[in-house]
Amino acid sequence: MQEAIKAGNIVYFKREKRRLAEVISVTDDTAVVKLCDTDLVVSVAVKELGLTACTQNYRKSGTVVHILGVPYKILIIEDEDYRADREADGWCDTSAKELLVFNFKQSWDSKRDLVAYQHKVIRHEIVHAFLYESGLDVNSLSGGAWAKNEEMVDWIAIQIPKILKAFQEAGIAEEA
Repeated sequence: MQEAIKAGNIVYFKREKRRLAEVISVTDDTAVVKLCDTDLVVSVAVKELGLTACTQNYRKSGTVVHILGVPYKILIIEDEDYRADREADGWCDTSAKELLVFNFKQSWDSKRDLVAYQHKVIRHEIVHAFLYESGLDVNSLSGGAWAKNEEMVDWIAIQIPKILKAFQEAGIAEEA
């Protein structure tokens, strides 16, 4: 027996398995869904839908984080945004104090857990902001500056949760 479909689920159409949609609302036997590929909103019988194991990112747009005392706004942007750079999934605009991340949409080609992926991209951009605000992005031997190196930033962003967990296990996390 299939789990009940509810708002926020990513579903597929049983007759067209490659068509994905995000459930907006559900009544007894009808769901209002937004198609992931076109953003078109349609009503469909619940029995025509199947659940995926995918998770859609929930927009954190507008959240403010403080980087060494400087407020940065997290903005989730659409493909149509003039700042969109499809070479990256996010970027740190130090001039505007913004962390920009694409509004990832579920598709057959996307990662299944878009929540976790969006968080990974936001962590990565926060590391860029910390390196900039501490002056390391321009003062790390220029040219091939280690503080701008994407592999270094990824390593830091990926390891921070593990380092924090180790600090917590050792009982020293609050000393920072």
